[in-house]
Amino acid sequence: MKILFIYPAISSSYPLQIGALSAYLKEKGHEVKLVIFEDQGSTDIPPKIFDRLNQNILAFKPDFVAFSCYEMSFPIVEAVSRFIKINYPQIIILVGGYYPTLAPEEVINSPAVDIICRGEGERPLAGLFASTQTGKEETKIKNLWFKKGNQIIKNPIGPLIEDLDSLPFPDRDLLNYQEQLDFETVGERTVNVMATRGCPFQCTYCCNNYFKLIYPNKERYLRFRSPENVIRELKQLKNKYHFEKVGFHDDNLTLNIEWLKSFSILYKKEVDLPFYCAARVESCSEEVLYQLKQAGCYLLLLGIESGDENYRTEMMKRQMSNKTIIDAFRRSREKKIQTWSFTMVGLPLENRRMLLRTLLLNWRCQPDFVMASIFYPLKGTELGDLCYKNNWVNIDKKAKISSYAWESILNHPVLSPLEIRLAKYLNSLTAIRSNFFWKTLKERLIQLIKYRRRI
Repeated sequence: MKILFIYPAISSSYPLQIGALSAYLKEKGHEVKLVIFEDQGSTDIPPKIFDRLNQNILAFKPDFVAFSCYEMSFPIVEAVSRFIKINYPQIIILVGGYYPTLAPEEVINSPAVDIICRGEGERPLAGLFASTQTGKEETKIKNLWFKKGNQIIKNPIGPLIEDLDSLPFPDRDLLNYQEQLDFETVGERTVNVMATRGCPFQCTYCCNNYFKLIYPNKERYLRFRSPENVIRELKQLKNKYHFEKVGFHDDNLTLNIEWLKSFSILYKKEVDLPFYCAARVESCSEEVLYQLKQAGCYLLLLGIESGDENYRTEMMKRQMSNKTIIDAFRRSREKKIQTWSFTMVGLPLENRRMLLRTLLLNWRCQPDFVMASIFYPLKGTELGDLCYKNNWVNIDKKAKISSYAWESILNHPVLSPLEIRLAKYLNSLTAIRSNFFWKTLKERLIQLIKYRRRI
């Protein structure tokens, strides 16, 4: 079978999730190609996108077109699917990813969509393509929903893949991966990997809790690759590509201290490159930070989310005190590990006093970088469903926005759009307390002066 993956992305960076599927399917003898549509800032698709799609379909002649879909990209997925169905009705259109898992009814009822995949895709897609190859498409494959005329066949969710070491390494030949790395300057080129799948926590704004509940072996939702398996992939990447840093894109890399100890020793010995990773502030003990520093961690991504302790505990189910958060940042500074705080503004029922508390907490934490996001109500999450239940979601605005970076889609009951946007920028500015901020600014000014003298 020939499968054309389409990924509507915020940037043209390599999508690990599609790389994992591609590697698995190629092992089964299928041909895979990838097209990335970069975010245009809106859901209006320029004609050049359709021209490029036409060229790829005519050259590759796929049997399936498969989309990796998140909620904000769904209008784009629908528009591109309609185009394909009108011009190439023989192609089967399949949609997988976060949104079909969270809102399956909405996605399968989109007119041009034939099949959706809920949850992990390796086994169900391999089963689907193998059965289609024989000329007898099987419709009783777990995780898949099929549209057959006016009927929708809804299969249950199958078990999670528990042994991650049994999976092939993500396929980076889907695109010119070295070219991707070279978008960064030499010295900053970063290869992205994942050592885990899943998250055990119950944050109400995140889809992980919902995903965990749908699987029959939900108690195994958090899974680790063995340290040896991760190191083997990184060594292969070092032999094939030129890069200077590693980015671990796991939700949390520090939840298993024994795993971390083994990984740290092997990583330092076999890879020995600076890396960044995410951690929960509760897990940032002296021992964990020591292991990270010894291995080569130079940057830690830490979630603050809200500076209002009561809201964070009761509404977001983030069970950590302000003191725990501040201590995690302080310990990281003492270990000379840079920190990047993650914060949300424009949360449902948030008020001006809460916005101020978030700003003050970021200031007290002294992060080197701050990512202040505007809250987006994901369907299927507790906070997202609360917003839809109370009719706070501006449906017209949602249909026009493909990124939550700049604007809220809520008709917020308390805060104005200007207040939410201002809070976003003010939180970002709290990074000025960091020595690294001023060091970086000084270096860039020196580079600018040198450049101007040359010209």
